[in-house]
Amino acid sequence: MSTHPEVQIAAGKSVDDVLTAFRGSVNQPGTIFSTEHWLVPKLDQLKRLLTDPITEDEAQALLDVLHQRHWMRDLLDWLDKRPVSWADFFTYRDNLKQEDLRKAADERERRRAAGLDPYLNFKLVPDDFHPKLSDACPDCGSSDWKPIGYGLPTEDGIEDARRGHYVLGGCVLQDAKRYCLACFNRWPTKPNMKKPTGRPEWVERKVAETRSEYAELSALADQPPSPEEPHVERAWARIDGRVSFLVSFGGKKARVTKSLQYSRLGGAPEYDANVLGICDPRDVCKMCDLAALAVVRFERTHEPEKHNLYNDWDIVQAHWRAFDRRWDGESYRRERVREKRQKLSRLLKLARSVPEKLPRVFSLRSDGNPKVYRVRFPWGVARVRSYTWQSELPDYDCRDLCRKAEDAELAGDLACAAVMLYEFPKLAGTSS
Repeated sequence: MSTHPEVQIAAGKSVDDVLTAFRGSVNQPGTIFSTEHWLVPKLDQLKRLLTDPITEDEAQALLDVLHQRHWMRDLLDWLDKRPVSWADFFTYRDNLKQEDLRKAADERERRRAAGLDPYLNFKLVPDDFHPKLSDACPDCGSSDWKPIGYGLPTEDGIEDARRGHYVLGGCVLQDAKRYCLACFNRWPTKPNMKKPTGRPEWVERKVAETRSEYAELSALADQPPSPEEPHVERAWARIDGRVSFLVSFGGKKARVTKSLQYSRLGGAPEYDANVLGICDPRDVCKMCDLAALAVVRFERTHEPEKHNLYNDWDIVQAHWRAFDRRWDGESYRRERVREKRQKLSRLLKLARSVPEKLPRVFSLRSDGNPKVYRVRFPWGVARVRSYTWQSELPDYDCRDLCRKAEDAELAGDLACAAVMLYEFPKLAGTSS
């Protein structure tokens, strides 16, 4: 009798024979690796979900998992729901995921239109906490700007960036909060008057490199310009000696930043070019070199503008000085406590008015503070975070937008109310 998996795992075979053949084929060349501890529970799930005898679709799905073409979790997910055939399941799931992302983005659009935070259901700080930056770019004066979002973006964050609500600023948090779409300026920026730090031999080598690179650029600038060389449209100076240049390549643009940090140690200026827009990676280095060369030529005949030396950083400093003078920490704490009491009272009234609609709390994950609960609705599962700071009143935040519910805000309140009664069961029986 043949022991080949394709012969033993086929349509019309009984579930027991197929799973026995599947178990005997793992950990073989070209098949999945598995331990008994992981495999046995999965086989029990398969026994409950597979038909007896198995179908052609089920046989193909088992072989795909066995030969590492798909994951076991994909197979279990398909068997649990069976919305379409195995061959069409992945396209169906991707389309469903994109639809969920679109619904979540539409929900955030609705919250923005209502003047609410698109992600959070509560205010962490008062509205006047953040500095009121200028609505026009400090460099070019354009009002066409977007907020900058830092960190590793989620799928929802990427969708919001695609819709133009903000631009992605990278994983490292920086001072700049706004991004100009006209001249690619980021502001506010803090003046940098510090000298480079590091090992002395490393700094000395870097100083020598800047002198060598600048000498090479100067030598190229003495020669006639090539037809491919771009032109500098405008330049803006900073208080710390940095100068930003907007360079045009016709259809594409670049922003070149001149830094003097090594000039203070006897070195030469550095020119850091950033090409904006999508282009061939093989051409990026060439474009950056041409942009730096165009900047050196431009500096010989032009002076940069100096109408905003601090790039709005002086506004930020003035705001924090004024904020420190009027800040009343005790008043702010009392205001937050009052808001928490109102929220808890509203949740308690909701829980008592519709107890039959409260979801069931079935999971708790906690390493202290905060605690993360999972609650089950008829349409799915939501997460609620419960936390308490400095022995104050507890606060609850639904970590899901509950977009699958008919009323997302009501579903979030019901989830928070269910967790509150789970933590304080005596509240369910007390009189209001």
